[in-house]
Amino acid sequence: MRVALAQVNLTIGDFAGNLLKIREALVRARAERADLLILPELGISGYPPGDLLERASFLRDHTRALEELVPESRDIAILTGAILPAPEGGPKRISNSAVLLDRGEIAHVQAKTLLPTYDIFDESRYFQPAKERRVFRFRERTIGIAICEDLWSGKFWGPRRPYPIDPVDELVAQGAEVIFAISASPWNQGKMS
Repeated sequence: MRVALAQVNLTIGDFAGNLLKIREALVRARAERADLLILPELGISGYPPGDLLERASFLRDHTRALEELVPESRDIAILTGAILPAPEGGPKRISNSAVLLDRGEIAHVQAKTLLPTYDIFDESRYFQPAKERRVFRFRERTIGIAICEDLWSGKFWGPRRPYPIDPVDELVAQGAEVIFAISASPWNQGKMS
């Protein structure tokens, strides 16, 4: 499986501009014959959208942009962060999710589990956390998806783990051969997540 990583500089709420950057990354990924293009956390809206998440027009524009992106996956799969409706019965109406677009449809969705509320982050104010993490089959591999903070609860912390749940450990226990981790943090060599 050939994977292309797109470290794109997105602008919060510039859906047209963000889609243009995503399409440019798709052109490069196709030229490299990639099977999958991976985009950042909330790769359609930009991160962090903050109180814009409380505007119906922002969520509507995001949904339109996602719907516009889905057909782009007919010949190359796309993994991107997206704002999706949360499952019924939770206190929040949206989730910070990763969506795998493949063959012109949404093939898999994984909501973020660990929602940070420190420093500049206030994700639990807006988003419903995932109740479960599930692996899935993709290109003959068992895949798991983690979103940024979901990587930050491993055993490497020792007894002072910041969260009682370890999403990555759960995915590995389910047989994940590969875990795709999307984040809005700029990547650099040697970075832990």
